[in-house]
Amino acid sequence: MYIPLKAIAAITILFIAVFSCPRLVAEEYDITLPESAAFGGKFVRISYTGEAIEFIVHHSTEPSIRLSAPFLLSQIEYLYLPASSTPYSLVAKSQYPLLFRASDVGVEVVDETRLLKADINQVTQWKEENWVEDAAKFHQQPSCVVKKKMLNDLLEQNRLEEILAPSEQPQVSAFSDQCGIYPVFAAEAYFRLMNFEEASRGFKHTQSQSWMSSAPPYDVAYVNLMRGFSDILRGDERADMHTIYEGWEFLQYAKSLIEAHQLNELLPELHNARATYFRVTGDLVAAADELDTAIAVSRAFEKYNHVASYLNNLAVLHRALGNLAAAQRTYSQSIQLARMSNDALALTIQHDNLASTYIELGDLPAAARYFSYSVDINKQMGRDAYTAEALLGLADIALAQGNAGLADTYLNQAQPIITPTSFRESSQYHTLRSAFYAEKKQPNKAKQAAALAFEQVAALSDTRHKMNVLFTLARSAIAIQEVEMAEVYLQSALAYIKPKHPHLIEYYELKNALFLQHAKPLTESQKATVENNFTAALSLVNEVENTLSIYRLGPTFKNKVRLLIDSYVEYLLADNGNTSAQKVLEVMDNYQSSMLRKSRQFYSQYGQDIALEENNTTAEMEVNLLSVGESNLAAQAQIDISLEKRDALRAQGRQVSLDVDSTHAYQFERLLDKLKQHEALVRLIDLPKHTHLIVGTKQGWRRFSIGKTMRDKLHQQEGVVTGIKADELLPLEYFKSQSISKLIVVSDHLTHTIAFSALPMPDNATHVIDHFEVVRAFSVLDYFNPVPSSATQGAHIAVFANPKFNSPASGISNKATLTWRKAMPPLVFSEREASSIQQHFSHASVVTALGAQANSDVLMSDEFGHAKLLHIATHGFYDPEYPGIVGLVTSDAATRRYLPGFVSLTQLLSRPFSADLVVLSGCDTLRGEIWLSEGQNSLSRGMLAQGAGSVLGTLWKVPDRATATFMEHFYASLATTHNASRALQIAKQKMKRNPRFRSPRYWGAFVLTVAHQKAETIQF
Repeated sequence: MYIPLKAIAAITILFIAVFSCPRLVAEEYDITLPESAAFGGKFVRISYTGEAIEFIVHHSTEPSIRLSAPFLLSQIEYLYLPASSTPYSLVAKSQYPLLFRASDVGVEVVDETRLLKADINQVTQWKEENWVEDAAKFHQQPSCVVKKKMLNDLLEQNRLEEILAPSEQPQVSAFSDQCGIYPVFAAEAYFRLMNFEEASRGFKHTQSQSWMSSAPPYDVAYVNLMRGFSDILRGDERADMHTIYEGWEFLQYAKSLIEAHQLNELLPELHNARATYFRVTGDLVAAADELDTAIAVSRAFEKYNHVASYLNNLAVLHRALGNLAAAQRTYSQSIQLARMSNDALALTIQHDNLASTYIELGDLPAAARYFSYSVDINKQMGRDAYTAEALLGLADIALAQGNAGLADTYLNQAQPIITPTSFRESSQYHTLRSAFYAEKKQPNKAKQAAALAFEQVAALSDTRHKMNVLFTLARSAIAIQEVEMAEVYLQSALAYIKPKHPHLIEYYELKNALFLQHAKPLTESQKATVENNFTAALSLVNEVENTLSIYRLGPTFKNKVRLLIDSYVEYLLADNGNTSAQKVLEVMDNYQSSMLRKSRQFYSQYGQDIALEENNTTAEMEVNLLSVGESNLAAQAQIDISLEKRDALRAQGRQVSLDVDSTHAYQFERLLDKLKQHEALVRLIDLPKHTHLIVGTKQGWRRFSIGKTMRDKLHQQEGVVTGIKADELLPLEYFKSQSISKLIVVSDHLTHTIAFSALPMPDNATHVIDHFEVVRAFSVLDYFNPVPSSATQGAHIAVFANPKFNSPASGISNKATLTWRKAMPPLVFSEREASSIQQHFSHASVVTALGAQANSDVLMSDEFGHAKLLHIATHGFYDPEYPGIVGLVTSDAATRRYLPGFVSLTQLLSRPFSADLVVLSGCDTLRGEIWLSEGQNSLSRGMLAQGAGSVLGTLWKVPDRATATFMEHFYASLATTHNASRALQIAKQKMKRNPRFRSPRYWGAFVLTVAHQKAETIQF
């Protein structure tokens, strides 16, 4: 879910004191403090008789103290240094270095009992102008100047509760009576705590104070500005346009004062407030313009804490406009600035916002990390409201990941600290509760929670939050078969959706899912509605996809599209009498095909543009992540910064219109004409409720349903699917009747982890590979229609084997090396793989990189990228703990361009690979993070996306010796058959005949995936 702009506006840091303008650049000189004053607890006297100068006292934990003057400092200056366990340092800055003499500076400790009367007066004046926090006697000063300074410092330090708790701060309690300035500070504190009702009341009270009639223009402008800002946010909370417009009038008055009196210090917050007004009234473009101005002015004043806040607000607008990549980049910039200023309150809100953006981008682990950071900071600060927001975000992620128990834990932690008046948090809590009970099959509790959430929808000010609530409620209602409730929620949601907005995709998907809940057969009118919903949604999908890069779409968008397709396919399959298997196949494969084609077109145009800085930053981040684990928050924070930097680089200049039409009506009957008599297309379709098999042969298309027992086996296992037999999954009798001897398999979702060739046959003596040649295709359409690739191809073979990686790699920490890299055994037999290639292809040009030469630069070179056959014999990295990080281990030898020791999938995606065949003989090269839309995001899939014709990869870890033997058989057969699929079958059969390697453990992991049929043939 998300944090609205109203929450973010509250974190802007405002001071009552006038902002200082940027100073001229000056030279710095170290000045020695007296030894007795080095650790504070003393007054010091600083004297200087030279030209204009500035003195700065630095400290490791305290803010710097500045003494400056644009004139000759011929008088004495006094300064109090609070006691500290770490030393202070003093620096002099002079705008006239040629005239500066350090000997003109005098610094000495002050003994107050021996001061002259003139000195006593100066010290008293200093005390009034500079509140000394740890000196109790100063708290009793009757001076309003001192009290104002004390409150201002509390505000600057974000000690807001102390301002709002006069009973605990006796020096503050009488402010309203004695000085009349307390209400404005209290209002400011309430504003930062997002209590806009009390903030507005405080600023209104300040306006009525007698001193306001004679107050300087700055104070009048400031109070009117903040009164207007508070009213706009208060009206936004209540959906009260009258209050919003009233707030705008106060802003206009403040604007007139600022312009008339040139109060430029207030300009940034004026533009921020105006941006909020335009945002809540729907003019997002105008709001973005106002924030751009606020950021520019703040940068000119060097107010970087303000810049951080305004960047955060700008990111909110990017999200509202649907530009998630720009939002992610802007949030990251904001967080880095907030870290520099140690603004904990700002960081919590910005972490929540970035986490919500990562949810929309589909990166749930990153979202969970940022929500967790926010929880930790909030607990330290004791801010329950912000803690509840992050806990609800974590519960949302847990439900999305299918972990209802963890979601329940987070919801229980959030419930007691949710602010009763916060409709946003309360509605989110009840919505997630409803989803939790629906998951637990407790319909009555789910309905009760949903009713409470639905009551609060109208009170929500942000349309995006309304959509999230209503869609989640509709999905929960469908899950518990409450059709009428779901219909109400969807109709309510439709009222908020703008034409051609991507939200319509989810709306149509839920609408179709709702039709499937009807007990009676659909009427012709209802069927027409389903068809129209799907056509309209798919048209919108194509429009969105053809204007955004694959980075900006992200897994979340793709998964929503897949859910849309699933709901339509479920509808088609439910109508057995009127729907053919061919129609289902057209729907599934048209979209699946478009994914590979768009990836190839994107990378062929932009792959080389992905900066080297991104490659090395990402690889270093990935290696460090593997070494530190999530318990080391400091190291993890550095990794997150690297991630933010990488994603920012990715987002620049990546928008492209792709000439791929996924709605093209392919003639599937004609595709069967391209099949040979002994071939069968096997298309698996793994839907949320059912799993189906569609088989195409020369005789036509047939659909088979996979039984519940088999489906449960698929969905209850983690990792590679095991323990199933061929006849539980494949129609063996049908294949036998058609004399089929070759299977072209197109997997889906979890079926990507099935080693089909290793499935045992009913006789328990043989395996599928003994009866069928097996090859995988990315889609049915792509198998028969070559996927375009602009990669340049040579005529040589490139072999990368046995990299030397026993010593720590330059650029990788020793800890990383010890925790995973050095645990990998040397691949001494991989050089046998290289030898067998040279032996069987002696007539071809073979380029080899062995041992220390097998480094990252060589692997990423044009010579290897343009090879006709590329063989990579090194460890593949895959860890279920971090499924999103996969890569190849390389030599630790020094490199010039790429990080030594490790090449990640991210790096591989930055260059084309044009080989007809890429062999990845290392472990787990077919494993990766599972995407609902496209299967496993593995090294093999990455090579296909980058232009490879086919990839031979592995589903699990295979011993080094067995792999070398297998590859000798494979290349011997490839040299004679010139067909990778047939050579793979022969190699596996030979391994089975060897008593030592008979078990599928040694040969079943190898899977050949082809982009198109022609790629099976390898000719030199």
